[in-house]
Amino acid sequence: MRIPKGKRALLKEGIRKPLGEADPRQTTTNRFRLRRASEFAEYELRLHPWRVFYRVRGSFVEVVLIGEKRGNTLFIAGKEFVL
Repeated sequence: MRIPKGKRALLKEGIRKPLGEADPRQTTTNRFRLRRASEFAEYELRLHPWRVFYRVRGSFVEVVLIGEKRGNTLFIAGKEFVL
């Protein structure tokens, strides 16, 4: 599943501000380190209903997964996903 075209610009802007302009390691209500270790990512950014999972490597931020949260289920590429 692709991100709908109309949502891509909003999602990019939502990612750029907290991860590009602020310290991506700093914990906020919508940006935090994952509680359980994951092979995929270290941090999560919530952009309702989207979830952006990323790693910080030195001064670089690597976005590794973007999914949509529906209820208690995370969907990535249209399939249910468990971190």
